[in-house]
This record gives sequence, C-alpha cells and structure tokens, in this order.
Amino acid sequence: MRKLGEAVGVEAMSLYNHVANKEDLLDGMVDLVFSEVELPTPGDDWRQAMRQRAVSMRRVLSRHRWAIGLMESRSHHGSANPATLRHHDAVPRNWPSPS
Repeated sequence: MRKLGEAVGVEAMSLYNHVANKEDLLDGMVDLVFSEVELPTPGDDWRQAMRQRAVSMRRVLSRHRWAIGLMESRSHHGSANPATLRHHDAVPRNWPSPS
C-alpha cells in the first residue's frame, strides 16, 4: 500500500478512505479486468457463447498479463465484485438443458 500511495502521490493511509484493506484493493482490480470481458448473449448457441467468452478473455488478459496470477489467487467472489459475478453468471446461462 505504501508503494501504491507513492505512485499516486498520497500517503498510504489515505488509500484506506477508498478501500477497506489490501485484499479489497486486489479484488477490485480483478473485478475491473472481468468488467472488460464480453458476456455471451442469452439464447446464443452455447458453443458459440463459450468461444466468444474465451476469445474475449484472451484479448483482455493479453492487455493485462499481470492479472492472470492475481485472478487465480483470489478466494473472495462476493457481492463486492459485480463484474466478476456477472461474468460467472453469464457463462452457464448458455449451457444446454440436461436431457
């Protein structure tokens, strides 16, 4: 937090006016990355929807290579991360119904 504060020109403690802690900051960074991923359109063929999601995710992670390890390390995916939840909710919406 000290280095981040220095980078944006504020004291580290000032950052806590905007985030609860370092974990909150990291979760927010992951959520911002997920917000860039295109979501499949409900009703699309599930194979096409999964391909679209994979291509979009690859494009986003090519821009944010630092995010790959961070995304894998996050264990909290609660309501504080709306883009992450929207992404995860959109994926099974396109799966075929079980027979």
